[in-house]
Amino acid sequence: MNIRLGTDIVYIPRIQAALDRFGERFLQRVYTPAEQQDAGALIQVPVPVGLRDKQTDVSASRLAGRWAAKEAVAKALGTGWRGLRYTDIEVQRQPSGQPKVCLYGAAAIAVSTWGDYHWQVSLSHDGDYAIATAIAFCRD
Repeated sequence: MNIRLGTDIVYIPRIQAALDRFGERFLQRVYTPAEQQDAGALIQVPVPVGLRDKQTDVSASRLAGRWAAKEAVAKALGTGWRGLRYTDIEVQRQPSGQPKVCLYGAAAIAVSTWGDYHWQVSLSHDGDYAIATAIAFCRD
């Protein structure tokens, strides 16, 4: 049994700033349609700071959590982002609320030699920060 670990922390206002500046282009580049829908990001962006409502703030918080989880998974893969697209790693929410990792493209190829593997991912938010830890249990 081999264990691979990754962790990451994200400053939520940085994600909000990317939403404000790049809007839909940012969402499409970084998040899969399922992640966008789950995070409630299918809202009109950018939204001027003075007009921002709770839904926008919740979306930025959820998207930051997904970003942290993607980074944590990339670190556990041992590749970082070298050769990967952001959408090669998808963090879905199961009906129980538990996060689930789905890999596509280069990320799926990276784990193709791992044999049996299973991901555990934990996300947390506090104030302006989101953090995630990803652990892959695999038989190499």
